[in-house]
Amino acid sequence: MKISEETLNNISTLSKIKIDDDMKPKLIEDLEEILSMVHKMNKIDTDKIAPMSHPIDDAQNLREDISDKTIDRDAFQKYAPKTDNGFYLTPKVIEQND
Repeated sequence: MKISEETLNNISTLSKIKIDDDMKPKLIEDLEEILSMVHKMNKIDTDKIAPMSHPIDDAQNLREDISDKTIDRDAFQKYAPKTDNGFYLTPKVIEQND
């Protein structure tokens, strides 16, 4: 499947990821290879293969969920740069591009 630069620009806009012009040809080539591989995988006959929820059949032996320690929140929060009503305040980490 061929991917046009217009399609790549649309993907860029929808994902809010800026793609530099010098990266576009290589990215288009890589995406076309991925779609080609998916197309080949779709041709594989999987009618006789049973679906599975997980590739490993072993059961997980989980420990019993027992609380064994208590945490003194006030003691830990006195080392935090900023807190408010028992919550840790952190700098904003999500940027919005317009």
